[in-house]
Amino acid sequence: MQAYKTHQKQLFHKLFGGIDDHTLEQIFKIGRQIELQTGDYLFHQGERENVLYIVLSGRLRALIESEGEYRILGDIGEGEPVGEFALFTNEPRMASVLAIRKSVVLEFNQAEYQILVGKNPALATSLTNFVIQRLRRNTFQQNKSTPPKNIAIINLQPDNDLSPWTVDMEKYFSEKNTPIQIYDHTSGDHQNDQELFDSLEQHEGLNILVCDQENKDWSHQCLVYADLVIVATEFDAEPSLYQIEEDLNLYTHNILNKKVYLLLLHRENADRPKNTAKWLNNREINLHIHIRQNNQADVRRFCRILSNQAVGIVLGGGGAKGYAHLGVVRALLEEGIEIDFLGGTSAGAIYGISMSYVDFESKRIQEISEDSVKRKLTSNDFALPLLSIMTGKKVKKFLKDIYGDSHLEDLWINSYCVSTNFSKASPKIHTTGLMWKQVMASMAIPGIFPPVVIDKYLHVDGAVMDNLPIEPMYRYPVANIIAVSLSGLPDRKVEFTESPASWTLLWDKLTGKRKYRLPGIASIMINSLTLNSLQKQESTKSKVSHYFELNLKGFGFMDDKKWRQIQQKGYNQTMDYIENLPVEDKFWL
Repeated sequence: MQAYKTHQKQLFHKLFGGIDDHTLEQIFKIGRQIELQTGDYLFHQGERENVLYIVLSGRLRALIESEGEYRILGDIGEGEPVGEFALFTNEPRMASVLAIRKSVVLEFNQAEYQILVGKNPALATSLTNFVIQRLRRNTFQQNKSTPPKNIAIINLQPDNDLSPWTVDMEKYFSEKNTPIQIYDHTSGDHQNDQELFDSLEQHEGLNILVCDQENKDWSHQCLVYADLVIVATEFDAEPSLYQIEEDLNLYTHNILNKKVYLLLLHRENADRPKNTAKWLNNREINLHIHIRQNNQADVRRFCRILSNQAVGIVLGGGGAKGYAHLGVVRALLEEGIEIDFLGGTSAGAIYGISMSYVDFESKRIQEISEDSVKRKLTSNDFALPLLSIMTGKKVKKFLKDIYGDSHLEDLWINSYCVSTNFSKASPKIHTTGLMWKQVMASMAIPGIFPPVVIDKYLHVDGAVMDNLPIEPMYRYPVANIIAVSLSGLPDRKVEFTESPASWTLLWDKLTGKRKYRLPGIASIMINSLTLNSLQKQESTKSKVSHYFELNLKGFGFMDDKKWRQIQQKGYNQTMDYIENLPVEDKFWL
C-alpha cells in the first residue's frame, strides 16, 4: 500500500510540483477513479462535457476521426492530464481518446475541480502552467511522445539467447538510475499472472516482458499490457514471417496497434549489414534497429531509442561547404555526444550518409574526402546543355565506388536523405533503397546535374524544397535534435546600380581590380532555386535543441580544394559553441 501511495505521489508531483500527503488524500477523495479496458473510449470527438482526467496508470491514445478514417495524434502516459481544454472552455472535444491497454484515470467535473482548487489554490496555478507550457510547445516538442513503460520483446528463434542483450540493458538503465524489471513466462509461477501484470504499474521504471512461440498465452497477455513491441531476431536467420508473428497479428492495421520495432541482432564485430530489406519486405514496422553483441555504443543507442531519449543530427546543403559537417561531427563525438539518427539534404546527404556508412570512423572519412577532391568531380564533365550543364557521370561513379550495392537500411545508424520529387513538386524522404542512387538524387542540383529517376519519378536536389530537413527527424523517438546550417540568408548590398556586362566582369578579373564582387553563375542558380527553402530554414531554428549556423564566409560553393580548412572551421566553431553553452543545456552530461 505504501509503495502504491508513493507511486501516486510521484505522478502528481510530475503535474502539480511538490505535494503533501494531505493534499494527495483530498485529490483522491474528491475525484473518481475510472477503470478502462483495452479499446474502451474515455470520450469521443465532438462530445460536450466539462470534465478533466488525470492518467494514473496505463496508456491512452488521442485520435481524430473523420468519415470512417482516423489519424493518430499521439499517446498519453501516466501522470498527464486529458481533456483540460474542455474543462476551461466548454468547447466540444477536439479528438477522441481511448485506452490502448488497461488503464485507470482520475475524473473531476468542473464543480469538483473548483472544490479541489478552493481547498488548494496552488493546484490551479500548477495546472494552468502545465496547459500554458503545452500550448507553447514548438512543433518538435509536440511530436515528442511519452516513453513506453511496458515493453514486450518477442524472440523469434527459440534457441536465440537474449540474455546478453538484456543484461547490457539492465546495466545501462541502472547507471541512469532508471529501475528495470525483466520478466519471462516463468516469472508468474509464484503468483497469479494477472497480479503480476497489475503490479507492473506500481513499478517506477521499465518493465521488459520476454515472449516466445512456445508460451502463446503469456505472449498474448504481454501484448495487451505492452506500450511498445520489439521483434528480436538473429540477422542471419530465415527472414520469412514466423508463426508467433502471425498468431499475435503484429502487423494488422488497427487503432489499438502498438508501435513495433524490429531488433536485428548481429554477432560481435560483424561486417556492415547486407540485404536488410529481406526483413522489412513482409513486415509493417515503425523502426528497425541494428545492434552488435558486446558493442556498448550499440547498446546505449538501443536503450536511448527505447526510452525516447535518442539524439538526432540534421545536416544542411551547401556544396563544398559541406566538408564543415565532418568537423562538426568530429567535435560532437569528442565531446561525448553520440548520434542515434542522422538526416541530410544535398551536401548534408553525401557527407552525412558517408560518415554513417563508415560508422563514423575518422580515418575512412578523411580518405573519402581526399578521394573526392582528387577526382575533381565537377571538372571535365560537361554535357550538351539540354537537360543539365554536367552529365553527373563522375559523381555517380564516385558514389558507386564508395557505397557499392549497399542500401540505406543497411546502415548501423538509421539515416535518411531528402530529394525533391520533381513530378509531384513535393519532398521525398529516403530511408531505404540503393544508397548511391538516393544520395545522388538528394544532390542533383537542377540545371547542374540531370534528374535521377526513382520509382519512375524524376528527383532533383532536396534543397529545392527543404535545405535542412528537420521535420522528418520528428518521426523518430528523439529527445534532442542538433541541426547544422551552412547557408544562412546574408544581407548583401552591391556598390553599383546595374549588373555589369560579361566582358566587363572578365576584364575586372583579369586586371585584378575586383570592382564587381558578384557570385558565380553556379552560386546564383543554386541559391535562386533554394531561396524558398532557405526562408523555411530560418523559421525552423526554434524547433530543435541546438541550431548551429556556421560562418563559412570566404568559402565558395565549389571550393573543394579548401576542404581541410572548411572542415577545421566546422570543428572550431562547434567547439566554441559547446564551450559557451550553459551547463543545463548540455543534455549529454
